[in-house]
Amino acid sequence: MNDSKRYSFNDPVIDRLLEVYFKGNEAARIFAAMTEREAWPLNIDHIAFRCLDIDRRAKAFLDGGYVFEGETVSYPDQGWWAKIYRKPGRPALFVDQAFDDVRGEKSIIPQWVAKFGEEDLHHAALLVKDIDPAIQVLKQAGVEFAGETVGNPGSRLRQIFTASEIRDGAAYTVLELTERNGYTGFYHDQANRLMQSSVKKKST
Repeated sequence: MNDSKRYSFNDPVIDRLLEVYFKGNEAARIFAAMTEREAWPLNIDHIAFRCLDIDRRAKAFLDGGYVFEGETVSYPDQGWWAKIYRKPGRPALFVDQAFDDVRGEKSIIPQWVAKFGEEDLHHAALLVKDIDPAIQVLKQAGVEFAGETVGNPGSRLRQIFTASEIRDGAAYTVLELTERNGYTGFYHDQANRLMQSSVKKKST
């Protein structure tokens, strides 16, 4: 199986990011293998970065044709915020950082960036038609999840994170499963609940 052929966007920057991510995230590899066995599409809904400066991190993508159209999420109580960038035919970019004032002291993002840098994805979200059976199949394959599904059955957006991959003793990347029902955006409350769940590590 060559996963890179299945998620290729003919975009060297995006394709390389996904190649590194799939190599480093076991849950993503298991899901990719499952979709190939079932002849399901491997659809990337969005990819997410953690960084110290959103505008600086996003510049290369803006130069490559992504655009920002005012789409943000913000969580002063948790110390972080994000911008969403889009380009037709490419996964959306979800780029987040801690606030650069006292509010940012509550955020887990600076510690993650200090450990892993800004080049790697924090997560990739794979789009599924029905999230519940996808979760069950992954659980049967030994994949752990960080919490319950965020979003009610039948709602416009449902999401869940796997437990974090561990690198050098710290929570690194996660896999997100996303079910969309005619909605392309992001809910503030859901994004925050997912962020908090991402600190859970896999059992050893």
